[in-house]
Amino acid sequence: MIPMNPFHARARPDPYPLYQYMRTVEPVHRSPAGFLILTRYDDCKAVLEGKDWSHDADRLLEPARGELDPVDPTVRLLRASILFQDAPRHQPHLRSLENVVRAGMKGAEARLRTTAAGLIKLMHEKGGAADVVRDYAAPLPLVFLCDLIGVPPAERGQVQRWGRDLAAGLDPLEAGRGVVIAGAAAAAMVEYLLGRLDHAAGGNGGGVIGQLVPRPKGLGTWELIADLTTMLVMGVETSAGLIGNGMLALLRSPSELAALRANPSLIDTALEELIRYDGPVHLTARATAIDTEIGGVQVKGGEQAIVLLAAADHDPARFSDPDHLHLDRAENPHLGFGLGMHACFAAPLARIIARVAILSLLEGFPGLELDGQPEWNATVTLRTLKQLPVRWRQ
Repeated sequence: MIPMNPFHARARPDPYPLYQYMRTVEPVHRSPAGFLILTRYDDCKAVLEGKDWSHDADRLLEPARGELDPVDPTVRLLRASILFQDAPRHQPHLRSLENVVRAGMKGAEARLRTTAAGLIKLMHEKGGAADVVRDYAAPLPLVFLCDLIGVPPAERGQVQRWGRDLAAGLDPLEAGRGVVIAGAAAAAMVEYLLGRLDHAAGGNGGGVIGQLVPRPKGLGTWELIADLTTMLVMGVETSAGLIGNGMLALLRSPSELAALRANPSLIDTALEELIRYDGPVHLTARATAIDTEIGGVQVKGGEQAIVLLAAADHDPARFSDPDHLHLDRAENPHLGFGLGMHACFAAPLARIIARVAILSLLEGFPGLELDGQPEWNATVTLRTLKQLPVRWRQ
């Protein structure tokens, strides 16, 4: 029997055959690590929308931690953020971050086009080859979100490094050195953002961080820092992943790429399909508060379930021909941005970033094609590219 371990390194270049196997053989799989793994669309949707399924930090991040055991720095940061708040504490976080997103939407497309044009110019200056991830997909959302929040240009690189270390520590089975590195990054990010808040309090803050100095109603400083960290880290990493993964999917599907080039107005439908087909966020987790049932399997209160979003989005019971890219797919209720209370609050911004990025790149490089094999990062929660080599005809 094929081992049912979606976290194994061998599955990272292409996890979808394993997802299909799990969905067919044991769609509600009880992992040796002690949690359930869900791969069917209906089961995943039911958990994401279920009122009895919690995303509270104490239930998910360190359920076995003793009263006197130290709290990991990454856990301490995450438990204060919107990511791990159930109702009613979730609401003040969401109100604050929705205000940030609304501020970011104003003039976003023009700012993104300007940044994209500058990056494309630099790529052309390299000659006839570049790395889409390093030279374009990673810096574009970094510049945009750092400017939005109020991170000075000279400090973007350090914020990006902390963010990558933090994101790598989110994997369910991460341990040892990765946890230590993520914890150090979390501590550094907190110290940095506290400094930016103090700077803004003196009347020197640009971006939305200056607007947040009075503190949103219902949130303390620690919660505000946690939410800003979440937005920076997840926003930059997932947006870069969406651009990189999306471009790889297009470059591997010449007919679909040609259709988008011929009809750029297809981009909104195309973007939803790219998110469904190979979005960057592959899983999330929930814990049940009560004894319940999911997919015909009895679950005891306190048990955790890993919701494999990417597997659900390839479920043939919900999507026709799910393993092929169809940019004109009309009905596309994918789970790439989650669902329910914890659906991605920054999805409108992510869509604008990816839309501008992909259209600008296709316009700037009419003859773009792959130039070797892509390389994936060694993470599972976020499945993103480390490099995507391309070339073009001058």
